[in-house]
Amino acid sequence: MTSLLFLPDPAQLSLVDIEVDEVAKTVTATAITTIQEAACPLCQHAASRIHSRYVRRLSDLSCSGRCVRWLLQVRCFRCENEACPRKIFTERLPTCAPPYARRTVQQASILCELAFALGGKAGERIAKRLAMPTSHDTLLRLMERSGNEERPTPRVLGVDDFAWKKGDRYGTILIDQETHTVVDLLPDREAETLARWLAEHPGVKVISRDRAGAYADGARRGAPHAIQVSDRFHLLVNLKDALTRLFERKQDSLKRLAKTLTEEAVSSSTLTEPEEATPIQPELPTPTEAQCQERRTRRKDCYEQVLHLHEQGASQVAIAALVGLHRDTVRRYLAAPAFPEIVRPGRASKLDPYKAYLQQRWMAGQQNVTHLIIELRERGYRGSSTIVHDYLRSVRGQPEWHQAYLQQKQYRASKTSHHPLSARSAAWLFVCPPRQLKLRQVQQLDPLRRQEEELEQAYQLAQDFRAMITLRQSDWLGRWLDEAKASGIPEFRSLATGIYRDYDAVRAALTTSYSNGQTEAQVHRLKLIKRLAYGRASFEHLRRRVLHDSGGTYQEQMVQKQPDQKKCV
Repeated sequence: MTSLLFLPDPAQLSLVDIEVDEVAKTVTATAITTIQEAACPLCQHAASRIHSRYVRRLSDLSCSGRCVRWLLQVRCFRCENEACPRKIFTERLPTCAPPYARRTVQQASILCELAFALGGKAGERIAKRLAMPTSHDTLLRLMERSGNEERPTPRVLGVDDFAWKKGDRYGTILIDQETHTVVDLLPDREAETLARWLAEHPGVKVISRDRAGAYADGARRGAPHAIQVSDRFHLLVNLKDALTRLFERKQDSLKRLAKTLTEEAVSSSTLTEPEEATPIQPELPTPTEAQCQERRTRRKDCYEQVLHLHEQGASQVAIAALVGLHRDTVRRYLAAPAFPEIVRPGRASKLDPYKAYLQQRWMAGQQNVTHLIIELRERGYRGSSTIVHDYLRSVRGQPEWHQAYLQQKQYRASKTSHHPLSARSAAWLFVCPPRQLKLRQVQQLDPLRRQEEELEQAYQLAQDFRAMITLRQSDWLGRWLDEAKASGIPEFRSLATGIYRDYDAVRAALTTSYSNGQTEAQVHRLKLIKRLAYGRASFEHLRRRVLHDSGGTYQEQMVQKQPDQKKCV
């Protein structure tokens, strides 16, 4: 019984001997064929006359961490068909190994799965650990020979792009939205390529895509009768981009808001400087702050060069090539009323909620840092003890440290607590649902809206657009477009013009349930596979790996559920 389980095919083979080498960690098994006659591979005539015998050496799946080698004693037969041009042939073992193969079908299938899942180099390392050593080139060859099954033409097609090199070269991924499987990969994102694929695969009824004009054109030419659906998430991204451009133009308003909030914070502060206390001097810049200042200087030099070249009549593309910037950066510099600062929010410390308690305990006479850390742990502190030591090291031995801490806190609150919002942050405040905003964000949003009538109007348009998209209120689309056109805000007029050009697809997005969510998930999987390849694989290798078993788990679950449901019925 044990021999039957060990053999690759008990119906055709019989185990003769097993040898185990503990030093080399190998298992060598000898087997003979048991079939009485074999069919000629050319004429399929049965033959029973044996001509000779030879030994085939095959690698098999490992056993208990040891390599398994098979020595199969295979026979050569004489073809008894006189009309057949082949007189002598060897018996075939299709269930064990194909002709000329050096490994069993079982091992080849496992190594092929390793190649699809991990690629060449990583698959080679794992195969070695599994006691099936092979080279990465062999794994890639197994993957190439496997071939991909033909996928049926989907009824609902999802289209999206992926980057070979971001900002330079892109490809296209096609998804079956109903079965959640990858249908095909295209080497670029041109309209002609998509139109050609759709013409070769008729039957697509619905095409879900982003707002790219090339995909809209390709879908219109390749499948003119298909319904195009614009992705709702990309519509909200278009809204955020329009607001970002608006606030890049309104940098002065963002600076005025920060100044107003700083003045209010200083005037509402109840801390007063004692007469005997010395004024707190500004701290010297740290090395990190010095590097930030240096980078700001370089950016400002580039900004001035862009303005100088623009005054001389150079185009944005030419300026980008001369200065070495991206054309979007050049456009943002030219649209900004002044040099656009980069604003990064400050980091909060895990110790901040417990600093007041530390001050109270220190003033009460508890100056043992170890005991203080234990007390903080009991109150819920989960940070490291190093943060507490660093915080108390500078104040240990100073009798007026508490007053100095309050003065420093007041100084920082008046100087650095309110930075101007970046254009992206302000755009997010306008797009985000009001109920999801924190108190700090509400305190920033309300005065920003009331600064200018144009900003208040932009906020109302943005919230109406967000509600229309998320709630799929298609009846509001025409009215919102009219309001955006009549608002006089250039960014919203541009957004409305783009929606008018893609009106049918946008309206379909609000009246149907299709979206590019599954397509984006498959793009995420594609990026993982692409980065695992380390630049070794070509487009065809990437295509094979992405198409292989994409959505297989989902299909297996559906197949397993159907019989169970029938039994219950």
